[in-house]
Amino acid sequence: MVPSKSMNRVVVGTVLWLLIPSLGVVQKFLGIAGVVTYATVASLIFFAGYKRGFRAFTSRVSEKAVPWLVGATFLGLALIFLVVYPVADSGVPGVGPGSDRDEALNIATTQLLHGHYPYYQKTYLGTPITPMPGALLLAIPFVLIGNSAYQNLFWLFVFFLFAKSFLKSGRLALLLLWTILALSPVVLHALVTGGDYLANSLYVMLFVVWMVSATLRSDHGGPGLLAPAVLLGIGLSSRLNFATLLPLIFSALVRVAGWKTTVKYFAVTCATSTAITLPFYLYDPQGFSPLLTSASKLGAFQSMVPLVGIIVPLVTGVISLALALQRANRDLTIMLRNCAIVLVFPILCGIVLASVQAGRPEFYYPDSFASYSLPAMVFGVTAAWPKLFKRSTYSVDHNS
Repeated sequence: MVPSKSMNRVVVGTVLWLLIPSLGVVQKFLGIAGVVTYATVASLIFFAGYKRGFRAFTSRVSEKAVPWLVGATFLGLALIFLVVYPVADSGVPGVGPGSDRDEALNIATTQLLHGHYPYYQKTYLGTPITPMPGALLLAIPFVLIGNSAYQNLFWLFVFFLFAKSFLKSGRLALLLLWTILALSPVVLHALVTGGDYLANSLYVMLFVVWMVSATLRSDHGGPGLLAPAVLLGIGLSSRLNFATLLPLIFSALVRVAGWKTTVKYFAVTCATSTAITLPFYLYDPQGFSPLLTSASKLGAFQSMVPLVGIIVPLVTGVISLALALQRANRDLTIMLRNCAIVLVFPILCGIVLASVQAGRPEFYYPDSFASYSLPAMVFGVTAAWPKLFKRSTYSVDHNS
C-alpha cells in the first residue's frame, strides 16, 4: 500500500476531479440541494468502492472477461445515445434539455467542407460557433458519416484502449471508465446531448500522452515523431485554453529527449497549430467567434474585477510555467496532474466570482461554467489512477 497520507491525498484529489465538472449540470436540474446530495453520495460511493469494491472486482473478474464487459458497456452507451439523443437534440423547449454544441460543430464543419468560412453561422439557439479550427478538422470524419456527436463514443473507446495499455490491466481500465461514467454525470450528459467537449478533452489528453511516449521511445527523434507532433498541434488548436499546457508539454519533452529533439518537434506542433488557426483569424478577426466567446466567459465578471479576462489567463500561464520548472516532474502522472491543475484554475476562478456575484454557491452561471473543467477531470483522474493501484508508468526524465 502507498503511505496513508499520500494515499488519502490521491483519493481526495480523485474525488474532486470527478465531481467539479458535474456541479453545474447537477445545479441546473436539481439546484444547490442536489449539488450537496450529489457531492456527498458520489464521495461516499468512491470511498467505499476504493476500500472494498475495486479490490473485489479485480480479484473476481478475470482479464478474459474484460472484452465482454467492455462490449456490453459500449453497447449500453450506444443504446442510451440512440434513445436519448434524438429527444435532447429536438430543440423543442420543454422537450429536450439538450445542447447546441453538436449543431455548432456540424454547421461549422459542413461550411468548411463546402469551402466557406465556418464562423459566420449561428446555432438554433442563436449562439456563435465556439470550437476552433482543430476541432473542426477532427470532426470531419464524423460529420461525413452523419453527425459530430458520434465522436464521443469513438474517443471514449480509444480512451479505454489507452488506459488498458497505460495501466497494464484491462480490469483497472474498465474500472476507470465505469467510475467516470457513474460518478461524473457531465460525461453522460455530454454523450446524450452530443456536445463535443467530452471528445475534445479526451483526444487532447491522448495526443499529449502519445507525443511524450513516442518521444521517449525514440532516442534521437525521427520521422515517427512527426505524426504525434502534428496531431498534438491539431488538438491544441481545438480550444484556446489548451495553449496553457504548452510549458508543461515542452518541459516533459525536454526531460525525455533533451533540447535538440524537443525544439525540433515542439516547433512542428506549434507550427501546425498556428497554420491551422491563424488563417481563420486573419480572414476576419471580428468574425472569428471562438476567440470572442472565450474572452466573454470571464468577461461576465468585468464589473467586479476589472481586466479579469486578462488577469486570470496571465496567472494561469504563470502557474503553468512554475509547474513546468519543477524538478520533481519526473513521471507522466505528475505531468498529467499539473496539466489538470492548470486547466481547472480559470474555472475555479469563475466559480468563485460567480458565487460572490450571486451571493450563494453558483456552479452553472454562465453557461454551465463548471463543465468547462471536463478536460481537467480527464487529465486529473488519468494521473491519479495508477497511484491508487500502485501502477508504475514510464518516467519523463531520461536521467531518472
